[in-house]
Amino acid sequence: MEREGEKPLDNLERDGCFQLFVSTDGMRAEIVVKKPFSAEDLVAYEELEAYLKRKGIVFGLTEEVRTRGKLLLTSSGRYLVAEGVRPQRGKDGEVRYFFEEEVHKHFVEDPESEKELFGILHIPEVHTGEIVAEVIPPGEGVPGINVFGKEVPAPCGRPAKIRAGKNVEVLEDGKVAVAKVSGRPVVVGKTLSVLPVFEIDGDVGPATGDVRFVGSVIVRGTVRSGFTVESEGDVEVWESVEAAAIKAQGSVRIRGGFFGGEKGFLEAQGNVIVKVVESATVKARGDILIGEAALHSFLFAGRNIIVRGKKGLLAGGVAKAGNLVWVKVLGSPMGTKTEVSVGIDPEIQEEYRRIQENLKKVREVLQEAEKVFQLAWRKQKSGADLEPRLLGALQRAKESYELAKEQEKVYTERLSEIEEIFERHEGKVLVEERVYPQVRITIGKSTYIVRDEIVYASFYEKDKDVVIGSFERPRVKEGWS
Repeated sequence: MEREGEKPLDNLERDGCFQLFVSTDGMRAEIVVKKPFSAEDLVAYEELEAYLKRKGIVFGLTEEVRTRGKLLLTSSGRYLVAEGVRPQRGKDGEVRYFFEEEVHKHFVEDPESEKELFGILHIPEVHTGEIVAEVIPPGEGVPGINVFGKEVPAPCGRPAKIRAGKNVEVLEDGKVAVAKVSGRPVVVGKTLSVLPVFEIDGDVGPATGDVRFVGSVIVRGTVRSGFTVESEGDVEVWESVEAAAIKAQGSVRIRGGFFGGEKGFLEAQGNVIVKVVESATVKARGDILIGEAALHSFLFAGRNIIVRGKKGLLAGGVAKAGNLVWVKVLGSPMGTKTEVSVGIDPEIQEEYRRIQENLKKVREVLQEAEKVFQLAWRKQKSGADLEPRLLGALQRAKESYELAKEQEKVYTERLSEIEEIFERHEGKVLVEERVYPQVRITIGKSTYIVRDEIVYASFYEKDKDVVIGSFERPRVKEGWS
């Protein structure tokens, strides 16, 4: 503060002895001394702090101003005399992802299973409609103060934005992202996508473990013996499948062969396309399309089994199709036992068999309950009281009897429905070149056993008997449906 009789430093400033500079943002104040004075000459002048206050600079005075004061003017140079507190920007917004991106093997401890030692390939996955990401809003900043003592507002953090790629939809004004399909979520750069296909660049084997994925799977190698590939979409194998298991909610395509070693198992809700099947089990709700040969295998198709290509051979094992079996060669010159059945969906046949077994068990329960009822009736007729043990058995028999009667009704009705399906079935076995002896052909409930070689034949049912006619090329769409 200026004392009485002291001269203001403004006079020296006007004379060009020093100059005050304040940054445009008001965060720094500096003095540049051009013509220094001696300490004696400065005695007559006010303190530097008083001068700065008169200029409006009241915050952030430096230690040099507080300790040396106007003595700063005794040396030429540039001096920081006040510094404000800069505002702090708020934390930037961010995108939070509700999944992990890394593919890794997940080991399951099971000392009784050698296969579990290889683990299962863990593939990050999301389902249709699932929230995969959300935006975290930016945070508020901390205000600053300039050298004039005024508050300086702090900018908020930068807002984040979800960049939607393939199969991702942004909702709620950009706040959340949901998956439009089931699959593997990935972030490339800053773009979020959901890929319905997972590709393995090599074999499925010890290096990968078993594979389970919510979308489709492409294996660019071989599926090795003892391993499993499960997919809620399609499965495509670029090479071959050994004694492994493949299960798909969609279709399966194997560019090479399926060499099952009597342990290989494949099940698809769609179609199956494969070049060769040997000693394996293949089940498809749609068609089974084989490019060259099926040997000693079990084939079950809801619609058609077609073996074409150069060989077009079906020999050994069992082939069952709901509509059609179409091959070039059926059986072998050696009389290999081969069974072919058409006209009834194999799954319905299996259901029919299961219901018959269940119905047999239910009727055994009814018979046992009847025995208890008869025993209790004879006791009562003789005038004897029913002991507690028999009363308990009677109560249990009544409960099991009522349940069994309901089950018997359900099973009987379903059997009738299936038998109606059996009655109105249609099916054919078509052989372009030849059928060898020891081939058993069943159409519906009628069976024909080939005793002698037959060429260019069609087998179908007429008047509850298998009839042989000349080969007729069917109108069948080959490929994926």
